[in-house]
Amino acid sequence: MRRLAAADVAKLLEFLRTSYATLDRSAFRTHVLSALRQLIPYDIIAYNEVNARTNQITWLCEPADALDFPDSTQIFSRHIPEHPLIGHYARTNDDQVLKISDFLTRTQFHRLGLYTEFYRRARVEHQMACVLPAPPPLVIGITLNRTRPDFTERDRWLLQLLSPHLAQAFQNACIVTRTLDEMTLFSRALEESGHAIVVLTRERCVRWMSSRAGLWITKYCAGFPRRGRRLPEPLDGWVRHQQALLAGATVPPPRVPFVVERAGARLVARLCSGSEQLLVLLEEQSDTIRLPALQELGLTRREAEVLTWLARGKTNSEIGKIVEMSARTVEKHLEHIFQKLGVENRTAAARCALQGYWR
Repeated sequence: MRRLAAADVAKLLEFLRTSYATLDRSAFRTHVLSALRQLIPYDIIAYNEVNARTNQITWLCEPADALDFPDSTQIFSRHIPEHPLIGHYARTNDDQVLKISDFLTRTQFHRLGLYTEFYRRARVEHQMACVLPAPPPLVIGITLNRTRPDFTERDRWLLQLLSPHLAQAFQNACIVTRTLDEMTLFSRALEESGHAIVVLTRERCVRWMSSRAGLWITKYCAGFPRRGRRLPEPLDGWVRHQQALLAGATVPPPRVPFVVERAGARLVARLCSGSEQLLVLLEEQSDTIRLPALQELGLTRREAEVLTWLARGKTNSEIGKIVEMSARTVEKHLEHIFQKLGVENRTAAARCALQGYWR
Protein backbone atom coordinates (compact mmCIF):
# COMPACT_ATOMS: atom_id res chain seq x y z
CA MET A 1 0.00 0.00 0.00
CA ARG A 2 1.38 3.38 -1.01
CA ARG A 3 2.18 5.94 1.66
CA LEU A 4 2.70 9.66 1.42
CA ALA A 5 5.61 11.38 3.06
CA ALA A 6 4.68 13.80 5.84
CA ALA A 7 5.60 16.78 3.65
CA ASP A 8 3.35 15.48 0.84
CA VAL A 9 0.47 14.94 3.27
CA ALA A 10 0.78 18.54 4.47
CA LYS A 11 0.79 19.84 0.88
CA LEU A 12 -2.18 17.69 -0.07
CA LEU A 13 -4.25 18.78 2.92
CA GLU A 14 -3.50 22.43 2.22
CA PHE A 15 -4.52 21.92 -1.41
CA LEU A 16 -7.81 20.32 -0.31
CA ARG A 17 -8.55 23.07 2.21
CA THR A 18 -8.19 25.78 -0.41
CA SER A 19 -10.02 23.71 -3.04
CA TYR A 20 -13.03 23.27 -0.77
CA ALA A 21 -13.14 26.98 0.07
CA THR A 22 -16.06 29.01 -1.21
CA LEU A 23 -14.79 29.40 -4.74
CA ASP A 24 -16.82 30.16 -7.81
CA ARG A 25 -16.09 28.32 -11.04
CA SER A 26 -13.58 30.86 -12.30
CA ALA A 27 -11.71 30.97 -8.99
CA PHE A 28 -11.66 27.17 -8.83
CA ARG A 29 -9.98 26.94 -12.24
CA THR A 30 -7.39 29.55 -11.31
CA HIS A 31 -6.68 27.84 -8.00
CA VAL A 32 -6.20 24.37 -9.48
CA LEU A 33 -3.94 25.60 -12.27
CA SER A 34 -1.62 27.30 -9.82
CA ALA A 35 -1.75 24.98 -6.80
CA LEU A 36 -1.33 21.53 -8.35
CA ARG A 37 2.31 22.31 -9.14
CA GLN A 38 3.09 21.95 -5.44
CA LEU A 39 2.06 18.29 -5.63
CA ILE A 40 2.95 17.08 -9.13
CA PRO A 41 5.67 18.67 -11.30
CA TYR A 42 4.62 19.64 -14.83
CA ASP A 43 5.57 22.06 -17.59
CA ILE A 44 2.06 23.05 -18.65
CA ILE A 45 -1.28 22.53 -16.97
CA ALA A 46 -4.62 23.19 -18.66
CA TYR A 47 -8.29 23.23 -17.74
CA ASN A 48 -10.19 22.08 -20.85
CA GLU A 49 -13.86 21.96 -21.81
CA VAL A 50 -14.35 19.86 -24.94
CA ASN A 51 -17.58 19.23 -26.83
CA ALA A 52 -16.88 15.75 -28.17
CA ARG A 53 -19.79 16.01 -30.61
CA THR A 54 -18.90 19.28 -32.30
CA ASN A 55 -15.13 19.04 -31.68
CA GLN A 56 -14.94 22.46 -30.04
CA ILE A 57 -12.70 23.33 -27.12
CA THR A 58 -12.05 26.15 -24.69
CA TRP A 59 -9.10 26.10 -22.34
CA LEU A 60 -7.28 27.98 -19.64
CA CYS A 61 -3.64 27.10 -19.12
CA GLU A 62 -0.60 27.90 -17.01
CA PRO A 63 1.73 29.39 -18.11
CA ALA A 64 -0.93 31.56 -19.72
CA ASP A 65 0.91 31.81 -23.06
CA ALA A 66 2.00 28.18 -23.24
CA LEU A 67 -0.45 27.32 -26.03
CA ASP A 68 -0.52 30.80 -27.52
CA PHE A 69 0.62 30.27 -31.09
CA PRO A 70 -1.25 31.17 -34.32
CA ASP A 71 -4.54 29.28 -34.78
CA SER A 72 -3.79 27.00 -31.83
CA THR A 73 -7.45 26.52 -30.88
CA GLN A 74 -8.54 25.81 -34.44
CA ILE A 75 -5.67 23.35 -34.95
CA PHE A 76 -6.46 21.44 -31.78
CA SER A 77 -10.19 21.37 -32.55
CA ARG A 78 -9.48 19.91 -35.97
CA HIS A 79 -7.53 17.02 -34.41
CA ILE A 80 -9.80 16.29 -31.41
CA PRO A 81 -10.97 12.96 -32.96
CA GLU A 82 -7.33 11.77 -32.80
CA HIS A 83 -6.90 12.45 -29.09
CA PRO A 84 -6.95 9.10 -27.26
CA LEU A 85 -7.89 10.51 -23.85
CA ILE A 86 -10.77 12.70 -25.05
CA GLY A 87 -12.18 9.85 -27.11
CA HIS A 88 -11.92 7.41 -24.22
CA TYR A 89 -13.51 9.70 -21.64
CA ALA A 90 -16.31 10.70 -24.04
CA ARG A 91 -17.16 7.05 -24.79
CA THR A 92 -16.81 5.49 -21.35
CA ASN A 93 -17.40 8.19 -18.71
CA ASP A 94 -14.32 6.71 -17.00
CA ASP A 95 -13.13 8.57 -13.89
CA GLN A 96 -9.62 7.09 -13.80
CA VAL A 97 -6.49 9.17 -14.25
CA LEU A 98 -4.98 8.26 -17.62
CA LYS A 99 -1.91 9.06 -19.71
CA ILE A 100 -1.49 9.26 -23.47
CA SER A 101 1.16 6.56 -23.09
CA ASP A 102 -1.58 4.20 -21.82
CA PHE A 103 -2.96 4.18 -25.36
CA LEU A 104 -0.11 5.04 -27.73
CA THR A 105 3.59 4.38 -27.98
CA ARG A 106 5.80 7.41 -28.50
CA THR A 107 6.16 6.53 -32.19
CA GLN A 108 2.40 6.21 -32.65
CA PHE A 109 1.84 9.51 -30.90
CA HIS A 110 4.38 11.26 -33.12
CA ARG A 111 2.60 10.05 -36.26
CA LEU A 112 -0.60 11.89 -35.37
CA GLY A 113 -1.44 15.25 -36.89
CA LEU A 114 -2.43 16.16 -33.33
CA TYR A 115 1.22 15.89 -32.37
CA THR A 116 2.93 17.29 -35.48
CA GLU A 117 0.66 20.34 -35.75
CA PHE A 118 -0.09 21.03 -32.10
CA TYR A 119 1.79 19.23 -29.33
CA ARG A 120 5.19 19.41 -31.01
CA ARG A 121 4.83 23.21 -31.25
CA ALA A 122 3.87 23.31 -27.55
CA ARG A 123 6.83 21.00 -26.72
CA VAL A 124 4.50 18.44 -25.11
CA GLU A 125 5.65 14.82 -25.22
CA HIS A 126 3.72 13.41 -22.26
CA GLN A 127 0.26 14.07 -20.86
CA MET A 128 -1.75 12.87 -17.88
CA ALA A 129 -5.38 13.82 -17.24
CA CYS A 130 -8.29 13.57 -14.86
CA VAL A 131 -11.90 14.49 -15.62
CA LEU A 132 -14.52 16.53 -13.79
CA PRO A 133 -18.29 15.92 -13.75
CA ALA A 134 -19.96 17.10 -16.97
CA PRO A 135 -23.04 16.14 -19.00
CA PRO A 136 -22.35 14.42 -22.36
CA PRO A 137 -21.09 15.30 -24.90
CA LEU A 138 -19.04 17.71 -22.78
CA VAL A 139 -15.72 16.44 -21.43
CA ILE A 140 -14.10 18.62 -18.79
CA GLY A 141 -10.56 17.65 -17.94
CA ILE A 142 -7.44 18.85 -16.22
CA THR A 143 -4.35 17.92 -18.19
CA LEU A 144 -0.77 17.93 -16.92
CA ASN A 145 1.86 18.11 -19.65
CA ARG A 146 5.62 17.58 -19.79
CA THR A 147 8.40 17.60 -22.32
CA ARG A 148 10.17 14.82 -20.40
CA PRO A 149 10.11 12.46 -18.60
CA ASP A 150 6.72 10.74 -18.66
CA PHE A 151 4.58 10.96 -15.52
CA THR A 152 5.35 8.24 -12.99
CA GLU A 153 2.90 5.87 -11.33
CA ARG A 154 3.43 7.88 -8.15
CA ASP A 155 2.22 10.98 -10.05
CA ARG A 156 -0.80 9.07 -11.34
CA TRP A 157 -1.63 7.70 -7.89
CA LEU A 158 -1.44 11.13 -6.32
CA LEU A 159 -3.68 12.71 -8.98
CA GLN A 160 -6.10 9.77 -8.63
CA LEU A 161 -6.16 10.40 -4.89
CA LEU A 162 -7.06 14.02 -5.55
CA SER A 163 -9.51 13.33 -8.36
CA PRO A 164 -12.72 12.71 -6.33
CA HIS A 165 -11.95 15.78 -4.22
CA LEU A 166 -11.44 17.87 -7.35
CA ALA A 167 -14.76 16.57 -8.71
CA GLN A 168 -16.61 17.50 -5.52
CA ALA A 169 -14.91 20.89 -5.21
CA PHE A 170 -15.75 21.58 -8.86
CA GLN A 171 -19.42 20.75 -8.26
CA ASN A 172 -19.38 23.05 -5.22
CA ALA A 173 -17.89 25.82 -7.35
CA CYS A 174 -20.56 25.32 -10.01
CA ILE A 175 -23.27 25.62 -7.37
CA VAL A 176 -21.65 28.75 -5.93
CA THR A 177 -21.50 30.29 -9.42
CA ARG A 178 -25.11 29.40 -10.16
CA THR A 179 -26.24 30.75 -6.78
CA LEU A 180 -24.36 34.02 -7.29
CA ASP A 181 -25.88 34.37 -10.75
CA GLU A 182 -29.36 33.76 -9.35
CA MET A 183 -28.75 36.26 -6.56
CA THR A 184 -27.60 38.82 -9.12
CA LEU A 185 -30.72 38.28 -11.21
CA PHE A 186 -32.89 38.38 -8.10
CA SER A 187 -31.21 41.59 -6.98
CA ARG A 188 -31.76 43.16 -10.40
CA ALA A 189 -35.41 42.13 -10.34
CA LEU A 190 -35.77 43.73 -6.91
CA GLU A 191 -34.13 46.93 -8.10
CA GLU A 192 -36.45 47.12 -11.10
CA SER A 193 -39.50 46.44 -8.93
CA GLY A 194 -38.59 49.33 -6.62
CA HIS A 195 -38.21 47.04 -3.61
CA ALA A 196 -35.24 45.80 -1.59
CA ILE A 197 -34.47 42.83 0.62
CA VAL A 198 -32.31 41.91 3.62
CA VAL A 199 -31.66 38.26 4.52
CA LEU A 200 -31.07 37.65 8.24
CA THR A 201 -30.08 34.59 10.25
CA ARG A 202 -32.40 33.47 13.04
CA GLU A 203 -30.02 35.38 15.35
CA ARG A 204 -30.77 38.56 13.31
CA CYS A 205 -27.30 38.80 11.76
CA VAL A 206 -27.17 40.13 8.22
CA ARG A 207 -26.46 37.31 5.77
CA TRP A 208 -27.10 39.22 2.53
CA MET A 209 -28.79 42.37 1.31
CA SER A 210 -29.53 44.00 -2.01
CA SER A 211 -27.64 47.18 -2.81
CA ARG A 212 -30.77 49.30 -2.58
CA ALA A 213 -31.46 47.94 0.91
CA GLY A 214 -28.07 49.21 2.07
CA LEU A 215 -28.72 52.66 0.64
CA TRP A 216 -32.14 52.94 2.23
CA ILE A 217 -31.00 51.67 5.64
CA THR A 218 -28.18 54.21 5.63
CA LYS A 219 -30.59 56.98 4.61
CA TYR A 220 -33.30 56.23 7.18
CA CYS A 221 -31.50 54.47 10.03
CA ALA A 222 -28.04 56.04 9.89
CA GLY A 223 -26.11 52.80 9.72
CA PHE A 224 -24.94 50.46 6.98
CA PRO A 225 -24.68 46.98 8.56
CA ARG A 226 -21.50 45.07 7.88
CA ARG A 227 -21.57 41.39 7.00
CA GLY A 228 -22.32 39.33 10.09
CA ARG A 229 -23.56 42.42 11.98
CA ARG A 230 -27.10 43.24 12.99
CA LEU A 231 -29.30 45.90 11.50
CA PRO A 232 -29.09 49.31 13.15
CA GLU A 233 -31.55 50.36 15.77
CA PRO A 234 -34.49 50.82 15.69
CA LEU A 235 -34.87 48.40 12.77
CA ASP A 236 -33.17 45.57 14.66
CA GLY A 237 -35.36 46.27 17.67
CA TRP A 238 -38.46 45.93 15.52
CA VAL A 239 -37.27 42.56 14.16
CA ARG A 240 -36.51 41.39 17.70
CA HIS A 241 -39.98 42.44 18.89
CA GLN A 242 -41.70 40.67 15.98
CA GLN A 243 -39.81 37.45 16.80
CA ALA A 244 -40.71 37.74 20.48
CA LEU A 245 -44.43 37.99 19.64
CA LEU A 246 -44.33 34.59 17.94
CA ALA A 247 -42.40 33.08 20.83
CA GLY A 248 -45.07 34.01 23.38
CA ALA A 249 -47.75 31.83 24.89
CA THR A 250 -50.69 33.67 23.33
CA VAL A 251 -51.82 34.27 19.77
CA PRO A 252 -50.00 37.44 18.64
CA PRO A 253 -51.65 40.35 16.84
CA PRO A 254 -51.02 40.81 13.10
CA ARG A 255 -47.49 41.97 12.33
CA VAL A 256 -47.11 45.71 12.09
CA PRO A 257 -44.72 47.04 9.43
CA PHE A 258 -41.74 49.10 10.51
CA VAL A 259 -42.09 52.69 9.30
CA VAL A 260 -39.60 55.54 9.61
CA GLU A 261 -40.04 58.92 7.92
CA ARG A 262 -37.50 61.38 6.54
CA ALA A 263 -38.31 64.65 4.75
CA GLY A 264 -41.56 63.78 3.02
CA ALA A 265 -40.66 60.12 2.40
CA ARG A 266 -40.83 56.95 4.44
CA LEU A 267 -39.16 53.54 4.63
CA VAL A 268 -41.56 50.65 5.17
CA ALA A 269 -40.23 47.25 6.26
CA ARG A 270 -42.13 43.96 6.45
CA LEU A 271 -40.84 40.77 8.05
CA CYS A 272 -41.16 37.24 6.64
CA SER A 273 -40.02 34.28 8.72
CA GLY A 274 -38.51 31.07 7.39
CA SER A 275 -37.26 27.98 9.18
CA GLU A 276 -33.61 29.03 8.93
CA GLN A 277 -33.66 32.71 8.04
CA LEU A 278 -35.64 35.93 8.14
CA LEU A 279 -36.46 38.18 5.19
CA VAL A 280 -36.96 41.90 5.62
CA LEU A 281 -38.78 43.37 2.61
CA LEU A 282 -38.26 47.10 2.14
CA GLU A 283 -39.98 49.75 0.08
CA GLU A 284 -39.65 53.50 0.01
CA GLN A 285 -42.80 55.60 -0.16
CA SER A 286 -43.02 59.30 -0.83
CA ASP A 287 -45.56 62.05 -0.39
CA THR A 288 -44.30 63.62 -3.61
CA ILE A 289 -45.99 62.38 -6.76
CA ARG A 290 -44.46 63.39 -10.07
CA LEU A 291 -46.85 63.88 -12.96
CA PRO A 292 -44.39 62.61 -15.61
CA ALA A 293 -44.10 59.31 -13.73
CA LEU A 294 -47.86 58.88 -13.76
CA GLN A 295 -48.01 59.79 -17.44
CA GLU A 296 -45.55 56.97 -18.12
CA LEU A 297 -48.35 54.63 -17.01
CA GLY A 298 -50.39 55.76 -20.01
CA LEU A 299 -52.33 58.53 -18.31
CA THR A 300 -52.92 61.88 -19.94
CA ARG A 301 -51.68 64.94 -18.09
CA ARG A 302 -55.20 65.79 -16.90
CA GLU A 303 -55.73 62.21 -15.71
CA ALA A 304 -52.39 62.34 -13.87
CA GLU A 305 -53.49 65.58 -12.15
CA VAL A 306 -56.78 64.00 -11.10
CA LEU A 307 -55.02 60.90 -9.74
CA THR A 308 -52.54 63.06 -7.83
CA TRP A 309 -55.33 64.86 -5.96
CA LEU A 310 -57.27 61.63 -5.44
CA ALA A 311 -54.19 60.13 -3.78
CA ARG A 312 -54.13 63.12 -1.45
CA GLY A 313 -57.63 62.29 -0.25
CA LYS A 314 -59.64 64.81 -2.21
CA THR A 315 -63.26 64.15 -3.22
CA ASN A 316 -64.49 64.47 -6.82
CA SER A 317 -65.99 67.83 -6.01
CA GLU A 318 -62.78 69.10 -4.40
CA ILE A 319 -60.69 67.83 -7.32
CA GLY A 320 -63.04 69.57 -9.77
CA LYS A 321 -62.58 72.90 -8.05
CA ILE A 322 -58.80 72.53 -7.94
CA VAL A 323 -58.34 71.56 -11.60
CA GLU A 324 -61.31 73.63 -12.80
CA MET A 325 -63.64 70.96 -14.14
CA SER A 326 -67.00 69.56 -13.11
CA ALA A 327 -67.35 66.69 -10.67
CA ARG A 328 -68.94 64.69 -13.50
CA THR A 329 -65.85 65.22 -15.68
CA VAL A 330 -63.63 64.17 -12.77
CA GLU A 331 -65.69 60.98 -12.50
CA LYS A 332 -65.21 60.23 -16.21
CA HIS A 333 -61.47 60.80 -15.84
CA LEU A 334 -61.42 58.37 -12.93
CA GLU A 335 -63.19 55.72 -15.00
CA HIS A 336 -60.43 56.01 -17.61
CA ILE A 337 -57.75 55.96 -14.89
CA PHE A 338 -59.17 52.80 -13.30
CA GLN A 339 -59.25 51.09 -16.68
CA LYS A 340 -55.66 52.06 -17.59
CA LEU A 341 -54.28 51.06 -14.20
CA GLY A 342 -56.27 47.82 -14.07
CA VAL A 343 -57.90 48.68 -10.73
CA GLU A 344 -61.50 48.79 -9.56
CA ASN A 345 -61.76 51.56 -6.99
CA ARG A 346 -60.33 54.81 -5.64
CA THR A 347 -58.28 53.12 -2.92
CA ALA A 348 -56.46 50.87 -5.37
CA ALA A 349 -55.80 53.80 -7.72
CA ALA A 350 -54.42 55.89 -4.87
CA ARG A 351 -52.17 52.99 -3.87
CA CYS A 352 -50.75 52.89 -7.39
CA ALA A 353 -49.86 56.55 -7.12
CA LEU A 354 -48.34 56.27 -3.64
CA GLN A 355 -46.54 52.95 -3.80
CA GLY A 356 -43.83 53.21 -6.37
CA TYR A 357 -44.83 55.43 -9.26
CA TRP A 358 -43.17 58.59 -7.90
CA ARG A 359 -39.66 57.18 -8.39
